[in-house]
Amino acid sequence: DEDIVELKELPVTSLPRTVVDMAAFLKPDHTASILDDLIASKRLRFDAFESVALRVARRGKPGSAALRKIIEQRTGVAAHASRLEREGLALIRVAGLPDPVLEYPIPWNPDRRFDAAYPDRRLAIEWDSRRWHTQVDAFDRDRQRDRDAVIHGWRILRFTWNDVEDRSGDVIQTLRLAFSLPASG
Repeated sequence: DEDIVELKELPVTSLPRTVVDMAAFLKPDHTASILDDLIASKRLRFDAFESVALRVARRGKPGSAALRKIIEQRTGVAAHASRLEREGLALIRVAGLPDPVLEYPIPWNPDRRFDAAYPDRRLAIEWDSRRWHTQVDAFDRDRQRDRDAVIHGWRILRFTWNDVEDRSGDVIQTLRLAFSLPASG
């Protein structure tokens, strides 16, 4: 129901949903071209398209891989990134900071990754969701990673969903301050 709108009293799918649904039948480049034309003509906002695509796309659904690739190409954020990670990146941009390296391999343990990092500043950012971080093993591994980071001269900033949603001004201020400090180590 949320994707149905009325056009001359006729129920039709919304423009973002129509583009998403067309991805199942068109070549990825054609879908991307249609999307870009609609955005350029101000008939469609990218965030509206992205919201529908992320809600509808799923493994095995025709067009889903193309949609994820289109989103990643335009945002620099993998479509599989969590909503918290996407909103966190948006706050980094609002803070006026350069985009960090996303899913940065940890230098002393390349099998593990930081959610976002500024390697030249030895600054890592973790977006902590309750779903992942309530698992005891994951929680313990993250604490060990934090200790290892300090030993290797890195600083870690951890933000939760509540930080991003309810205290975004504090997140922005913290990011700016941490970014302005010289790299440690």
